[in-house]
Amino acid sequence: MPGLFRATQAMDIGEEDKVTANSYLDPRGERFLKVVAVTLITLVAFENLSVTTAMPTVARALDGQSLYALAMGVVLSTQLMTAALAGPWSDARGTVRPLVTGLAMFAAGLLASAFAPTMIWFVVGRAVAGLGGGMVIVPLYAMVGGSVKPARQPSFFAAFAAAWVLPSLIGPAIAGFIVMHWNWRIVFGAVPVLMILIMPLVLRVVRILPPHRVRPTEHILRTVLPAIGAGLAMVALQMVSGAHTFTPLTYAAGVVAAIAGFAFLSPLLPRGTYRAKRGLPATILSRVFLNGCYVAMEMFMPLMLQEVHGWRPDFAGYIVSVGSITWAIGSWASGRITDDAVRARLPFVGAAGTTVVVWMVVLGCLPNVTAWLVVAGWTLAGLFTGVAYPALSVHALGISSLENQGRTSSSLQLADTYGGAFCAAIIGIVIGALPTSQGMALAIAFAVMIMFFHVASFAAARIIPEGGTKAAQRLDDPLHADPRMAEVTEHDA
Repeated sequence: MPGLFRATQAMDIGEEDKVTANSYLDPRGERFLKVVAVTLITLVAFENLSVTTAMPTVARALDGQSLYALAMGVVLSTQLMTAALAGPWSDARGTVRPLVTGLAMFAAGLLASAFAPTMIWFVVGRAVAGLGGGMVIVPLYAMVGGSVKPARQPSFFAAFAAAWVLPSLIGPAIAGFIVMHWNWRIVFGAVPVLMILIMPLVLRVVRILPPHRVRPTEHILRTVLPAIGAGLAMVALQMVSGAHTFTPLTYAAGVVAAIAGFAFLSPLLPRGTYRAKRGLPATILSRVFLNGCYVAMEMFMPLMLQEVHGWRPDFAGYIVSVGSITWAIGSWASGRITDDAVRARLPFVGAAGTTVVVWMVVLGCLPNVTAWLVVAGWTLAGLFTGVAYPALSVHALGISSLENQGRTSSSLQLADTYGGAFCAAIIGIVIGALPTSQGMALAIAFAVMIMFFHVASFAAARIIPEGGTKAAQRLDDPLHADPRMAEVTEHDA
């Protein structure tokens, strides 16, 4: 498709550099890229959200209830590994290879899960799908950064965010309907078929992209190796959650895996994160447990409604949609607040509010308590978490220096992914280790999440830097190994 991108050249560059120095897609090419990228993200989002509804049926059909937590959480662990790899790979070799590789692995993993004869094979398929999913989103973002003029990039990222809205509203319900009236394997097999159908469009987008501009990648190993180590440690921790018997050796393995995971992750986060040091470290720690606990509990919510309260899969799936709706409302309300002092308190208000209302969900896990208490609690939990989550993002970027916006964004993404994987593994271990009824085990596991919500609240109370809201986090080390606080004066601001 010739003419879909236009190269604009500087006046003083050599002939061989004219195309690569400053090339962007023209408006027609931008629209084409946006449509294809949003379609891919929508498919990934649909699969990620609908699987929560289908998983209880899958576990029963494959007699793999003990591997439920592993099947749900292994995707986040493997995503952590390849998301860290996709960025440097895109910088060094261009976005085409990681994107195509990611799509192929994502589809292959879903097909493996769709045709899995046992739960073990299903988990392997989920792991492969996670590896692929981690390499899909990053190249798409890199394509926008390298092929779309900066002034028009915000509309792309707004469209990418919107691509998660529709799947969050209808994905769980569609998955529940398919599970009830057809077959759970369709939930995992439909998306690869759709990806094959749109692959010609993906290849056309690849052909019209401007030539790749190589970027420095000196810190690839310093970034990728810790992320891979953290991901493998989380896989090991989630495997502990699927143990058939829990012995002292099993618990010891879990403790080692948890410690190793946080140790590997440490170089990728601001120094002082685990101590909730005031400023950016406390902000990142709050995100680890606020988002991590919420995502992990959401994974088990349909299971609890089906197994404890006897809800149908389609009705149980609505709990995910309800949380997504109230999360969106809370995020909208958070964004409407412009007063800096009030915005700085939103993370604590949201985290503390979530900590309180989640007790309703804990009580609702008991079979003699109405399930509507769970619905009420989760509705409010989504609202409070929605208030806090974007406020943490805005605050983290606001106290970071301009040259460190990307590193802070990376820390936020790592916190979200790792927190979800860790908390899902902990819930699985608690459920597997307790010899009680499933309802009581889920209640205790969710109560453990409340302890982590308390950590998120404590950290959220410490997000203001020592110098106040005008203080910025100066991160001289590219990997946050040696962050320093420096107060910004009114003149500097």
